[in-house]
Amino acid sequence: MKNLLLTLSLFFLTFSTNEIKPQIVIGKLVDENGVGLANIELQLYITTNVYNTTSDTAGYFTFNNIITVQDEFLPLGYSVSNNYPNPFNPTTRFVITIPVSGIVKVEVFNLLGQIVLDVTEKTFDAGTNYIDIELNGLPNGFYISRITIDDKYVVVKKMMLIYGSQHLTTIGSPINIPLNKSNNTYLVTKIDSLVATSSIIGRKTFSNLPGITSDTLDLGNLAIERFCPDCPTVLYEGKTYHTVKIGTQCWLKENLEAGIYIPGSQNATNNGIIEKYCYNNDPNNCNTYGGLYHWNEAMQYITSNAQGICPPGWHIPTLSELLTLRATVNNDGNALKAVGQGIGSGAGTNISGFSALLAGYRYGNGVFYGLGEGTLFWGSTESSSEAYILSLGSEGGDIYIYSTDKSFGFSVRCLKD
Repeated sequence: MKNLLLTLSLFFLTFSTNEIKPQIVIGKLVDENGVGLANIELQLYITTNVYNTTSDTAGYFTFNNIITVQDEFLPLGYSVSNNYPNPFNPTTRFVITIPVSGIVKVEVFNLLGQIVLDVTEKTFDAGTNYIDIELNGLPNGFYISRITIDDKYVVVKKMMLIYGSQHLTTIGSPINIPLNKSNNTYLVTKIDSLVATSSIIGRKTFSNLPGITSDTLDLGNLAIERFCPDCPTVLYEGKTYHTVKIGTQCWLKENLEAGIYIPGSQNATNNGIIEKYCYNNDPNNCNTYGGLYHWNEAMQYITSNAQGICPPGWHIPTLSELLTLRATVNNDGNALKAVGQGIGSGAGTNISGFSALLAGYRYGNGVFYGLGEGTLFWGSTESSSEAYILSLGSEGGDIYIYSTDKSFGFSVRCLKD
């Protein structure tokens, strides 16, 4: 009797809350190339609970303290009683009330999460019904009963089997659940969905995820395609450009390289041929960093036509569109720079996928400067005799947008119409 009282005390202490064990869900957000996506807000939906976290700089995320076994809220007209007697030996009963006819599923698990009775489903009429469960042949200890109504409402109850304790004497309309000790199916907590959100990627919902069956669930790599819908690449002037969607905008991921090379000492002219500069007069730099263009050449000498030298269906961004890009990445220039570009507080993270390279530029007098130190992109909007640009530097994370002389040779990045 003394041992029984001690066991009962432990029982009520152990199950003084609705929880039984916190669990962990981990994984990694990646783009279509397997590159980790950083600073993405994540929400994990499990029945009525929502868990929040943020991916780290490599794209990894962790949800801690997931409570997978707990009593769930039932709407008006539904109820599931605690089992009685409890402790019991070896039969116990639940009283379940439903306002309309429905399907009730009964599962019983041990504390390892293993199911110890065959799962049974039965249709009950509206009103009060009885569920009798017999655990004859199982060892003394704690058990968990999960009762699901119409695959919508879940109630979890804790039970204690102690031989020599009270026995249910009145049997009424039991569900026949034969004992099956060899069943090694585990309690599975269904994940309704995982939602990834940021101003850069928008909103992505992952469903049909595996259930939680152990202390830690590793979801592995979850891919979010970053290229523009129905337009992963663009073939233009013999080169394949990749695309990336940043917020509501669709950009080319590489600087434009269209046109024929001319030396830095020569001025581009309106001759019907696209003319580009290559940094330090080295065509290999055009292959890596793209071409450098006068503003008029980039616009093809038609200021009202923002397409300029971009492919059909694309254009040189306006001032408003450059400001939108800056706002989307929260003025984080490092988010626009490729990894490996910049130093210290100006080191690129490429969170946006824009993949900017510090391509340098050409002065109006033909001198090249700034490779590895900065990059500037033309906008199509004029300001008196100047035009607006977007500027990134190597040692800082700010994004500068201002107007400057059109005679400079800057990079061109095209935006989808």
